[in-house]
Amino acid sequence: MSEDIIRVAVKEDAEEFLDLMKRAFEPLKELGIEWPSVNVDLEDVSNNITHSTAYVLERDGEIISTITIRFPWDEGISISGYPFVWWFATKPEYKGQGVGDRLLTYVEETILRDMLKAPAVVLGTSLKFHPWLKGIYERRGYELYATHEQEYGDVDGLMRKVLIPERFDEEILGQPVLDEAERT
Repeated sequence: MSEDIIRVAVKEDAEEFLDLMKRAFEPLKELGIEWPSVNVDLEDVSNNITHSTAYVLERDGEIISTITIRFPWDEGISISGYPFVWWFATKPEYKGQGVGDRLLTYVEETILRDMLKAPAVVLGTSLKFHPWLKGIYERRGYELYATHEQEYGDVDGLMRKVLIPERFDEEILGQPVLDEAERT
């Protein structure tokens, strides 16, 4: 019987990580979604592994799912004062088997809530080009709190999940600065 291992990605995982991302996000590319995860290259993946905290779920030595946590102090766009999960992907042949659910639950509960004591977590999803994801995340306890229209026609939705209700603070959640013009 196969045993799944969840661990932090290391730089030696970059090529396998890239292959997983390209295969998992090909359908999104075909939908016209222009997220950074859809158009990654080896340098992007290496930077993600080096500068953020990327988890992988491995089965029999093969990386089959991944999710990255960006923290408020990481480089790039400031999404929230709470951790932001992104680059959530599972190899197509493992979809529908609960692999991604297991990894996301581990990151939400074991890492963010129990280890880091993060009161909430944030993620982004496509509301127009990939609308069924919103419902999936809502069933997991996420709530939509901000939207942003993209120049290429999509509407991004930011969703939050409160992990420790008594410590959650709406002001720390904040409103993201997503447009270059809003940053100046």
